[in-house]
Amino acid sequence: MYTDYSALKYLLSKQDAKPMLIRWVLFLQEFDIIIRDKKGTENLVADHLSRLENPHKDEFENKDINENFPLETLGKISSGSTPWFADFANFHAGNFIVKGMLSQQKKKLFKDVKHYFQDDPYLFWICMDQIIQRYVHGKEAYDILKACHEGPTGGHHGANFTAKKVFDAGFFWPSIYRDAHNLVNHVIFVNAKAKLLKGMRCLRTLFKFVKYLMYGV
Repeated sequence: MYTDYSALKYLLSKQDAKPMLIRWVLFLQEFDIIIRDKKGTENLVADHLSRLENPHKDEFENKDINENFPLETLGKISSGSTPWFADFANFHAGNFIVKGMLSQQKKKLFKDVKHYFQDDPYLFWICMDQIIQRYVHGKEAYDILKACHEGPTGGHHGANFTAKKVFDAGFFWPSIYRDAHNLVNHVIFVNAKAKLLKGMRCLRTLFKFVKYLMYGV
C-alpha cells in the first residue's frame, strides 16, 4: 500500500498505543499488506486525487500548469434590467469602456468615475460631504423606497421626507425624488379611490310586511 502519510508506517510497531489505535492495528493485521511511504516531492497530484493513481506505476508526467485561456472573452449583455451605473462598474472591474462612446461621453465617464469605488458586488459613491452611499436599481430600489414610506418605521410621510430617509439609510439612485413622488401620489390615489368606493356603497333597508284584517273605511 502506497501512502503519503509517513506516520502510518510506524503504526504496526508502535508501543503503548491507545485502545483506539490498537483496534486499528488489529484490523490492519488481518490483511497481508506492505506499507510504503511516498515522499511529498514525488507526490505531484494534490489532495485525494493522488490515491487514484496506479500504485504499481511510479511515473508521473510533469507538466506546467497552463494558465492561458484562449476562449476567455469579455462580453456585454444588453437588457432592460441592466443597471444604469454599469459603465462605472465595468470600468472599475477591468478598465472596460463600451465601444462606440463619443469623446464627450468618455470625458464625462473619466470625470465621474473618480467619485466611485467598487466592493464586489456593490458600487459605492463618495458624496461631496465624504458620505459613502451604495447605488441600487430596479426592484431593489423600489423595495427600499417602499420600506422607507410604509414599512414598520415608515410613517407614510411625503415624497421629500421619504427620499431623505433613503439617503439616511445609505442608498442612492438618480431618479430617487421622482420615484418617491410617484409612489406617494399612487398611495394617495389608491386611498382616495378606496374611500370613494366605500362612500358610494348602497345601504340595504330591510322592510317587514305584516298581514292584518281591516274593517270599515
